[in-house]
Amino acid sequence: MCLVVGLGMLLPRVTLALLWLFTDPSWTSVLRPWWLAFLGFLALPYTTLAYVIIHHWSGNVSVHTMSHLIVILVALVVDVGAWGGGRSHYRSREA
Repeated sequence: MCLVVGLGMLLPRVTLALLWLFTDPSWTSVLRPWWLAFLGFLALPYTTLAYVIIHHWSGNVSVHTMSHLIVILVALVVDVGAWGGGRSHYRSREA
């Protein structure tokens, strides 16, 4: 079970790493400065991946565009849900 959860957590990070390694720099040039991209990679991988994909498709990311806002908010909810879901699952196994 731990392996499955670990692979699920790594999937967006692996995707970001593969994008960084094997695509042209335009995919990851939106993630400047490097430390902000690193923090996004560690803490909010789905949100970072959504940001990169939106930037690639439309050229810019704007909260004034409803579709951009919805995609970013859904990714943020998934990221935060992964934090809370793992913690509550761990607590239920202790009891």
